[in-house]
Amino acid sequence: GFLPDVRRIVSRLPARQQTLLFSATMPPVIAKLAGELLKNPATVQIGRRAATAVGITQAAYPVPAHLKTALLRHLLGETEMPSVLVFTRTKHGARKLARLVASDGFSVTELHSNRTPSQRSRAMEGFRRGDFQVLVATNIAARGLDIEHITHVISVDVPDVPEDYVHRIRRTGRAGAAGDAFILVSPEEE
Repeated sequence: GFLPDVRRIVSRLPARQQTLLFSATMPPVIAKLAGELLKNPATVQIGRRAATAVGITQAAYPVPAHLKTALLRHLLGETEMPSVLVFTRTKHGARKLARLVASDGFSVTELHSNRTPSQRSRAMEGFRRGDFQVLVATNIAARGLDIEHITHVISVDVPDVPEDYVHRIRRTGRAGAAGDAFILVSPEEE
């Protein structure tokens, strides 16, 4: 999501420069960007490839794409989920899903790139305080979000790369707590 911003910044750098690129993960799009921007790059990898955290129970729900929203609403309504982070692929999907879940009586906020910085801060602080039971977000929240009380992470859409899935589900099960991660998988996403 930050690729256009990175390209804009790089275009304004002086011609003679030393450029360093740091990324927590190296999905194909970032590797391609590194190849375009860097001359004779060296890669330093610390640790092993991301693995899921201990204490997270995972479940995959095979479901036709057109029934994903209905299944999500059913899971929220029929399962005790005190604090839920729901991931969608697009900001438009996040907005639509947040409205539907709110219409079911849940306290909901959303986090995606169409929100202003102050709206993002209010959403995060409200979710952190427990004012909202559900936070619907794009992958903008998959990294760097450290809220200990998230009990469930639900991926409505399968992410493009495995590392994104690992980062998503690590938002639960923090600080040794148990957590649940559900992913809704349509036949097209298998």
